[in-house]
Amino acid sequence: MDAESPSGESVDAGRTGADEQTGAVEAGGDALAEQTAGSPLPTDRALATTAGVTVATSDIRAAVADTLTAAQRNGASVFTADVSIGEERDDGSVDGSGCFVVKVPPAELEPLITDLGATVGRLSGRTQDTTDVTDQLVDLDIRIGVERDVIARFQTLLVAANEFQDIVEIERVISERTISLEQLLAGQRNLDNRVELSTLTIQLQYEVPTAEIVAVEDNSIDGIGDAWRAGWDVFLGALFAIGFVLAVAAPFIATAALLLGVVWLVSRRRRYTSQINRSPSGAPSTSNDADLGAEAIKQDEQLAGPSPRG
Repeated sequence: MDAESPSGESVDAGRTGADEQTGAVEAGGDALAEQTAGSPLPTDRALATTAGVTVATSDIRAAVADTLTAAQRNGASVFTADVSIGEERDDGSVDGSGCFVVKVPPAELEPLITDLGATVGRLSGRTQDTTDVTDQLVDLDIRIGVERDVIARFQTLLVAANEFQDIVEIERVISERTISLEQLLAGQRNLDNRVELSTLTIQLQYEVPTAEIVAVEDNSIDGIGDAWRAGWDVFLGALFAIGFVLAVAAPFIATAALLLGVVWLVSRRRRYTSQINRSPSGAPSTSNDADLGAEAIKQDEQLAGPSPRG
């Protein structure tokens, strides 16, 4: 039993050495971060870019097809897609919505966004976030190397172990370190993918078609000369309007005047005939309007009787 005790001490020593090495790695990572914080970034920095654009269009059905074509044309791959296409409206537009998440090489990100604005619709919004992940990748590389060294050391101890308790403890440590190593490798792959391919989220938004805006003339008046010219133009416009109305109404006015003249002649003729018919001899009466008026006044006085004052 005493001869086997060095095995247990080796397990503890291995764990202690691994912890110290991990602490040294963390300290080295912090020192690297402090060094890079005060110095300019070199050209070989690892940058992860995430961007988003909103494209406004009046035809969602055509915009979906144009988006897929633009992504393929610029070397992008569609990661996820969520599309809802509505019915066609009376004005010919098609409402709905769409959302695409694409992966594109960083060098093709700007050309893709420009292509979307030129072929799909109007770019109504844009966001972009670029993160420097160089220090994270360096830290992951160091941690992965430490975990692999620790696992290799404990595997060597496992081969030399004879006690059941030591074997169980060594296998437990190896299992924990293996899980930690897999997590670090997954984080490293994720960062590598973010650096190699930028993520672009494309939102398709329906907008109502707008009528063409007609330019409005500037009729502002500057000075007396402009005011005089504006007044003269208004005066000529009024004369033209009056002349136009008279020209349009002239046939109707002439016809109405002719009809009124005919009606006046007919009525005068009838009055003249009625006067002839009322005379005793059947001839035209020679009495004038004054005699007829005087006779009518006389008849009125006889009917009224004597005045109370008389």
